[in-house]
Amino acid sequence: MQNNLSTVCGVADAPLLELDLRDLPSPEPMMRALAAADALRPGQAVQVLTPLLPTPLLDLLQARGWPATATLLAGGGARVLIRCPLGDDEAAA
Repeated sequence: MQNNLSTVCGVADAPLLELDLRDLPSPEPMMRALAAADALRPGQAVQVLTPLLPTPLLDLLQARGWPATATLLAGGGARVLIRCPLGDDEAAA
């Protein structure tokens, strides 16, 4: 598990922060994924591995206006990429 909170999405050489939450009991994966998302700055991203397709997490992120994509994993669980949206100043640049 990587642990680099300064990872910026879109920077080719920057490693993407990945949190493996698959072995945690419910509701820990969702709570930790939301905490990791809340720690992001505009333009940053985090990838989380969850034990199931996290529909409630995806719904919450969508309601907040945060782009997120989920991919089912062959061995079970899902990989979710969460991006912190750019602020108005960054989007205009």
